[in-house]
Amino acid sequence: MKLVIRALVLWLLLAALTWLFASTGQDVFTLPLAFGGTHLHGGFNSWITIGLASSLIPAFCVWLTITAVPLLPRRWPGRLVFWMGTVAGWFAVAVMMQGRAESDIAGRAALFFGAGVTVLTAAWLLFKVRPFPAWRVLGEIAIAAVLWVSIGAGVLSTYNAKTRVLRQRAEARWAEIGLPMAEFEKTLVAGRENSGSAVLREVLRNQLGMHFYKVGTRLGASEPAIEQSEETKKLLKQATSIPMLPPSDDVNLSAQSVALLKSLAASLDSDYQRILSTEAPTWASDPHDGYSISVPNFLGIRQIAQLIAADTTGRFAAGDQEGAARALSAGEHLNAKLRENPTLVSLMIHVAVETLLAQKAVRLPASEDGLQVIASDAVALRAELLKRVQIESWACLRFADKVDEEEVPKGPLPQWLARIKEGAWLRRQMMMGALNGAEHAVIHKDPATLLLPDMGVSRHNALYEAFPSIMEANVSRAWMRIAACLLVREQAELIRMSRASLATGAPMQPYQSAAVPNARWEVTIDRAKAMVATRLVGPPEWIVKNEVASPDFWCLPLDGSVSWQFHRSDQATAGH
Repeated sequence: MKLVIRALVLWLLLAALTWLFASTGQDVFTLPLAFGGTHLHGGFNSWITIGLASSLIPAFCVWLTITAVPLLPRRWPGRLVFWMGTVAGWFAVAVMMQGRAESDIAGRAALFFGAGVTVLTAAWLLFKVRPFPAWRVLGEIAIAAVLWVSIGAGVLSTYNAKTRVLRQRAEARWAEIGLPMAEFEKTLVAGRENSGSAVLREVLRNQLGMHFYKVGTRLGASEPAIEQSEETKKLLKQATSIPMLPPSDDVNLSAQSVALLKSLAASLDSDYQRILSTEAPTWASDPHDGYSISVPNFLGIRQIAQLIAADTTGRFAAGDQEGAARALSAGEHLNAKLRENPTLVSLMIHVAVETLLAQKAVRLPASEDGLQVIASDAVALRAELLKRVQIESWACLRFADKVDEEEVPKGPLPQWLARIKEGAWLRRQMMMGALNGAEHAVIHKDPATLLLPDMGVSRHNALYEAFPSIMEANVSRAWMRIAACLLVREQAELIRMSRASLATGAPMQPYQSAAVPNARWEVTIDRAKAMVATRLVGPPEWIVKNEVASPDFWCLPLDGSVSWQFHRSDQATAGH
């Protein structure tokens, strides 16, 4: 009984030490006997005082360990149980101590001091109580250590074996659905910049103080350093602070502070002409770089699009429709090839910019083939999303074996153990992500998915919930955002067509949406008041619930409750 009590106390104290190392903060230990801390509540901040005080717990644990040896039973099972628990406890303390020393630079000296005191205490006790451990004791400790190493190696080996099975299943599943990874990899080629890239790089730098590539990537690091000026920050704040305008052709910004925008009008117009005179810009990228791939400066693209949108609004307010059209054409041109970049984020930024520009283009005359272009884009964007899903899965399969080369974030575990743990876990997540990607692709490829009331969103979400992985693309949300973008483009085009219909007297027919095949647009024109209302019949529930698009996302409410007011001059034209 005496041994049992002593063993339990020893293990509890070792567990407490382990917990302290794993859970306490970097700068302040919340318990006064925290081994190796740098500060104590109450004003004590001498690491020597803390080291001395905190050594009491490990010193007591050393005494419990050594004095328990004479009490051990003669038979192996009981002795092995004691040493298995004790070796595990001391190993955990040592590991957490190393992890704390690596992550807490300020407290490293205190940790070493405490460790030194503990070692000296152990040496003194060994000399005083049992000068030299019996060979049997050393053998038992070694056996316990070997058993724990074997158990750990076995668990890790089993875990990794299951991960390899997931890899095989993922590869097989992609091949089964007609998209084998080996063939897909052959289609991945490095992208190159073009003449339009040089123009956009200069525009981003001069107008916004932004890089062409995302800062932190290899190509981003090759660009000269630059920082946004305070004036540029004020300009962008002005550009994004214009409130939602009334649904009308008439734009009034007299109550808005747009002085900086107006001062840039001539400069921006010159940039528009330069952008339109060259090919649509492209960004250099190589999918084989994996997660270190250089990507466009997404923030810069969003900001230049916001600046163009604000400038367009200002030109509409000034009655410069030709200038507004040129600004929007430049925005569409610089955004045209962004979706060719192989990352999912590039595709989604492309979609976001298209949405922003469509919301402004609603005040322009109708284009000749606007709805046909949108219908074509619906097919193209669906295909692009499928490609991005496969790229994400391909990257998981291709680069999973390199995760051990990556630095892991500093934490309670030492780097060597954290790398083993995080590497095994992350590889499992990557394989699950690759397999889930194939299942998302099955859903996305199925033509029947488009005809479901929610366009397959619930099927994608069910897959996330059943087999969660941090490494899979959020296909359902990306698909909802794409569909919402296409819908707002359709709505804007129908309003533009209604303006022409009002002028010519031609009727407007209901339009079966290409973005959401189960939905149709109903267009109601009030010719006497020169107004039009659009109503979307049969939208998915996630559209109605504003899950990916707020009510002000649309040019008009989707229920047809608000109408767009055209210029009165259009009404007069219709009356002739």
